[in-house]
Amino acid sequence: MQYKRNEYFRYTFGEPCEATFRLIKNASETSPQEISNKGTCKIIDISPNGLKIYSELFISIDKLKQVEINFNLDEAPLTMIGEFIWSKGKFSGYEYGVRLLGDTESEQLIISELKSRRRKEMEIKKQ
Repeated sequence: MQYKRNEYFRYTFGEPCEATFRLIKNASETSPQEISNKGTCKIIDISPNGLKIYSELFISIDKLKQVEINFNLDEAPLTMIGEFIWSKGKFSGYEYGVRLLGDTESEQLIISELKSRRRKEMEIKKQ
């Protein structure tokens, strides 16, 4: 088995993380960017570069590629922009893979928030 040091870790939540999202229609030179109303979703797992979400709502990812996702991992509220890369129908909803369009700073913020969350989870287990 080869180990790739460049690959990020993926953190899977025991209890999915609540989040909201808004769909972004791609802006063109002639029309302003449009954003949908908020929808709810759950984050199943996350890495600094992407996440897997679950929603009861069907999203036509062929037509609406970009999404704004708002969530809290620990302390800081996070707002990330991403693009859908896959979707899969489930029994009562849909799963979507989202590639985050962040920079090094946002990647580090996700890592920092996950570390803080994990420390708190471990403290609760010790009690």
